[in-house]
Amino acid sequence: SGGSQTVALGLSSGINAEYGGCGKGAPVLDIAVKTGASVVGVDLAENHIEFAKVFLAKYRVRNPEIQAEFHVGSYYDIPAAVKSLAPFTHVIMQTSIFYAHHRIDDVLSQVSSVLAPGSGLLVTTDFLRNVPLSEVIDFATLNSMSTVLNKDEMEVALKRNGLEYVDGEVLDSHCIKCNIAKRNKVDELSLQGPSKEFFKSREEYVRNGKISFQLVVARKQ
Repeated sequence: SGGSQTVALGLSSGINAEYGGCGKGAPVLDIAVKTGASVVGVDLAENHIEFAKVFLAKYRVRNPEIQAEFHVGSYYDIPAAVKSLAPFTHVIMQTSIFYAHHRIDDVLSQVSSVLAPGSGLLVTTDFLRNVPLSEVIDFATLNSMSTVLNKDEMEVALKRNGLEYVDGEVLDSHCIKCNIAKRNKVDELSLQGPSKEFFKSREEYVRNGKISFQLVVARKQ
């Protein structure tokens, strides 16, 4: 949530942050309004960014001082318009990075290139936990993940790209509760998108200790 991101990274006015994989912009706008930070949202889906810009215009009616903007782009190749705003004091990637474990160096090198020395990266992601990859192939396929890193592998990847692991938190109980709630909502409202089987699978892999959902905080060296 925007609140947990604010606490983890110490976001406040005067801060310049980039949010990779921002979706339709809600977390960007929440952070910008609650903290006074300047936040740039980036997402690969053009329709998400179109929605985000509409939401931003609505937010500005009540919050004319809000500092936020949105750009279409990939975290594998951060757009030039976003790079021109660097260096950032913070980069946030909530869940979206787990789709990129197979290209983790491509992502982290881009993140490192736009962070100021000593500044922070906040990521939430799935990790492989105490089992070989072969035991979670169904999970990886269901989540469009070519591979799943464990936490140690992520720490090594961070270091390779000039980033240092600082802190983290296991969010497994939160993940289980969220997936139960989402599964029930899909069933009750007949929503389109991920099926209730998708959410049930995520819940079971985390509950069985094969996958762990965690918060990672790192710092640019």
